[in-house]
Parts: sequence; C-alpha cells; structure tokens
Amino acid sequence: MPTIEELVAIKQQVEQHYIDQPGVTGIDVGYKEVGGELTDQIAVRVHVARKTDDIPADQRVPEEIHGAVTDVVERVYELHVTSLPVALLPDAKHYSPLRGGVSMGPSRDIGDSIFAGTLGAVVIDNETQARAALTNFHVAAVDATGQAGDRMVQPSRIEHGKVPQDEFGATLRLVLSDHVDGAVVAIDEDRQTSCDIAEIGGVHGTKTADLGMTVRKRGRTTGLTLGSVDGISATVQVPYEGLGVRTLRDQVSITAATSPDAVFSDHGDSGSVIVDDDGFVVALLFAGAGANTVGNPIASVLQELNVSMCTGG
Repeated sequence: MPTIEELVAIKQQVEQHYIDQPGVTGIDVGYKEVGGELTDQIAVRVHVARKTDDIPADQRVPEEIHGAVTDVVERVYELHVTSLPVALLPDAKHYSPLRGGVSMGPSRDIGDSIFAGTLGAVVIDNETQARAALTNFHVAAVDATGQAGDRMVQPSRIEHGKVPQDEFGATLRLVLSDHVDGAVVAIDEDRQTSCDIAEIGGVHGTKTADLGMTVRKRGRTTGLTLGSVDGISATVQVPYEGLGVRTLRDQVSITAATSPDAVFSDHGDSGSVIVDDDGFVVALLFAGAGANTVGNPIASVLQELNVSMCTGG
C-alpha cells in the first residue's frame, strides 16, 4: 500500500485532469467513505457536486490510480461568511480585551447588506511587531470592492455592532491566492488584546495538520466545535462573490466529530482558526460542504500575510 507521501504525489499527478471535469469540486488524500462512514483506509478522493452513473467512460474515476485506492465523495463548497439585510440586527456580545473566536465584520454596507465572519486569532505583524487580527479575505473585503484601510467592527453589525463606536481597526493586508484566503486587520492602539481564543484558551504555536488529528475551533455562528482532519493536500473549487470560482490548493479538510448530523462550521464561522488538542493552530477556516470544513494551512497563511501567531497573554 502506498505511503501518505506517495498518495499525495499520485494525487498531484492526476489532479488537473479531474479538476477540469464537469461537476468536480475538489480532490484530496483522505479517509475512504463506505455507506457514509469514514473508514481507516486512505484513498485519493475526488469530490463531486452529485454522484451519478450517467458519466462518460473517460471521466469516470477508476477503482485504483497508479496503485492508489480511490473514492468519490459528494461535496459542494461554500464560503462560510454570512450576510443580512441592513434592517435586521439581532443581539450579540462585545469582547474586551479583543481575542480570537469572536464575531467581526466590515463597517461598510456591501450591496445594501451587512456581513459577518469570525476574528480567528490575534497575530503579530512582522513589519511593525504590533498586534493585529487574523481573518479571511472574504470576511474583511467580502468582494472585489474591499481594500486596505476599510474599517472593521466587533461584534459585526449583524450582532448590533455600532459604527464608529465598536470599530477596532482597519484592514492592513488582503490575500486571495492559490493557497490562502486571508486578511490582517491592524488593531487600534486604544484597544486591549489577548492572544487567547474564546472557550479554547491560549495559543501555543502552529503545527502541520496530519490525517486523523483531532481539532477544534471557536466561531461566531456554531461556537466551539470538535472534529478531525479527514483529508490533506486538498484542491477545492469555491465560488466567490463577484470574483467567480476560485481554485485553492494544498488545503486541509475537517470532518465534524459526530457527523453526519453535526457540523464543524457554518456560515459566519469563516476566519476561525483550527486548533489541535494542545493549542497549536493548524489552519484558517474559510469554507465548508455540509458536515465538512476546509481551511488554509496556517504556515501558508502566516507567510503570505507576513505575520506570526501571538502566543502567551
């Protein structure tokens, strides 16, 4: 049986062939599903919008590819930001000091709507050594109209965050690349901050996600949830507001701890950091498909945004 490294290499060889096929939403290396349940067998998995027998022979996924077992799973990915018409404003909680795992969103209206996501963690700007807030590109910018300098509010305006009273900073950097959907928000000097994540506690550093690793996240919508890494080296196709479908590669796939009934994340949890049992961040959550979630590897996030994780107090 091929090793995980060999399976990743096989997946990379055939990745573009399958990504280019109609109805394919992603491909990764992860646990094979049988009857809707994950098994211990590791396979090259092709993700599709809908399984069907009506597929041309040259587009079918064979039972093996270069000696690797295969699997076909149904997953349609969506960004996990949320919006609401401006007129509807429910309640929410303000956090002081500012910390990870809490509601945030742009101060501005976008297309007559307001948006909410999650402030994932406090980070350190490598250029200035100042503390900043980590979230997603599509949380801070929403679409192509977002730019550096846009003001952010905590909690989001959906949760009654007020402009300008609850503004905490301005977007510093925005990245939407082949690997990262990320943003860094410079935090105003008068705002107190903590390196902790609500309900999780202190951040101890970062790690690479491994298959089977148990993880958790704290997000604006579903709060504290538990899951495990069920796929690595994932390439996924996700539609973006005003930007079309984008392909992100080398992503981390998470399944909810008690799937299929539970979810690891939902709309509004975008921007959450995914953390292992020892408090090490492994990924930045940005999208999901039912009970499954996908995140950017944290090493790529920190490198492309030029920040470091904030650890300690």
